[in-house]
Amino acid sequence: MPDEAALATHLGAEQLAPGVLRLRRRQPLAVPHGHCALWPDAAAVQLLLPDAPADPAGWIALDTETSGLAGGTGTWVFVVGLARWRAAHLEITQFLLTRLDAERAFLERVTAELAGAALLLSYNGKTFDLPLLAARLRLARLPDPTDGVGHLDLLHSVRRAFATRWPDCRLAGVEQRLLGRARTGDLPGAEAPAAWLDWLRRGDGRRLGAVLAHNRMDLASVAALPAVLAAAHRAPGAFGADPLRVARWRLAAGDADGARALLAGTAADGLDAGARHLLARLHARAGDWPSALALWEQLADGGDAAAREALAKHFEHRAKDLRRALAHAERLPPGVAAVRRRLRLLDKLRNAVQRADERH
Repeated sequence: MPDEAALATHLGAEQLAPGVLRLRRRQPLAVPHGHCALWPDAAAVQLLLPDAPADPAGWIALDTETSGLAGGTGTWVFVVGLARWRAAHLEITQFLLTRLDAERAFLERVTAELAGAALLLSYNGKTFDLPLLAARLRLARLPDPTDGVGHLDLLHSVRRAFATRWPDCRLAGVEQRLLGRARTGDLPGAEAPAAWLDWLRRGDGRRLGAVLAHNRMDLASVAALPAVLAAAHRAPGAFGADPLRVARWRLAAGDADGARALLAGTAADGLDAGARHLLARLHARAGDWPSALALWEQLADGGDAAAREALAKHFEHRAKDLRRALAHAERLPPGVAAVRRRLRLLDKLRNAVQRADERH
């Protein structure tokens, strides 16, 4: 039988029940994680998740280690790491399952620690951690304390801003690019299941300390990311983020003025054709027609057919300048719609000339 007391001593943990260990650590908020602060930033969190509660006392960062990545009822959650913001430190609590028959007791301790959570923060928690934890709770016939709790999954925020700019959005790469922290000597998460099996099968817990250290690093990164991600969403160009995707997100949230300001504040060479089109439409929606026309003219000069069509529509229907509308329509690519537009404009011009002649 593996010696759980010796393992607890080795890890600096306490034995809560047979098969359940708990490890607590405090990380000072004044000590940066990479080059980023750990202080809670309510404005950043609410930018990324507008209905998030502003009081960090109810926030909990969550990360798990599991027996595999496939998911399903055959996958065990053997580490649950939780981090709470306290006055001057990040309090990290980790629960470690050391015996399969202790899973219910393990989950009861986790459930008690999650009680009262007002917001969960994670990295890929919506797709991976939370569904697996919920499955284990169902199997143990325990209530899910995360049900109905707000959840900010930072992977979604990263993908929104950087999916088109980076080769991948794995957490280790995000840490290097945004937090300025490179992991050295870290046990890869993919090796965590083998480390746990070493303990279950042979009582060899030498690598479990590295698993817990990896989990604490993940939690600290989740705690540090909201502030820098919010900054990237406010000024995408300064972080190499995708301004079009961020602006579309703000527009979908009903913040047309914010989307317009974001794009307008991005250097012109940082906006691709799609971003310029969206900015032109937002200018037009706001009644700033000179700015919208300037963007469409730039795009049209580069051969952009959609910009030429926008100009043709504007001069036909709003400015009532049929000759300029026709000039743009004649540069449209061949097609039935383009032919119809030109014929309609020619007919309107003939009628206008005829009416002018009749007046004279």
